[in-house]
Amino acid sequence: MNADHPLSKGLRMRTNVGTNGPRDFIIQKVAEVLCEERATATNIETAVAKAGVDRDEVKATFGSMQGLILEMVSDLSDALIEPLEDHVADRAVRDVLIEFGNRLANSYSFSHLIALYRIVLTEATRHSGVGREFFERGPGKLEVCLAQYLEYAAGRFNELRINNPKCVADNFLSLLGDNLELSDAMTATRSSSAKDRGDAVIEAVELLCRGIVTKGY
Repeated sequence: MNADHPLSKGLRMRTNVGTNGPRDFIIQKVAEVLCEERATATNIETAVAKAGVDRDEVKATFGSMQGLILEMVSDLSDALIEPLEDHVADRAVRDVLIEFGNRLANSYSFSHLIALYRIVLTEATRHSGVGREFFERGPGKLEVCLAQYLEYAAGRFNELRINNPKCVADNFLSLLGDNLELSDAMTATRSSSAKDRGDAVIEAVELLCRGIVTKGY
């Protein structure tokens, strides 16, 4: 992930708070390797070695290699859900969803998220429970926080009609994922641009809003 990318800046701001020096240093170094090898990474031990991080230090800090994976996806999730937790009174639901969607789209394109998904598929066959906890801290957390935001928004804005926030959140994330995959497929013969990703996010948000908003938004 480019150091000047907005998501990268958000992660740095989050990890710079507090005194978790060794923890943040290890995550940063391993994340850099995974960003470079996002399409081929399948093993956390290899990534740690390439990052020049001592295995014993990883185990002392995170308890295990799997603990490192879980902390890394937790940090990414925390950065992604920030727009959903910022309950500014006059902020339109559409704007919040677009910011959240753009963060998620950029994470898929630039961060180490895809590499973590690839690695955890391998780890889940070797270590029982890793897959479940990864889901709870990653995709599951995004769905829960999005559902909580939608429930909050429905209570605040009379024009919103949301009977089942969890179902709506799940549908939006699925729709967003499908749009991003379609965008990637359509740009396979050329460089994918920020506009392509942005258009995919806006389309998903517009479709959702047409289903949950009873009047103009």
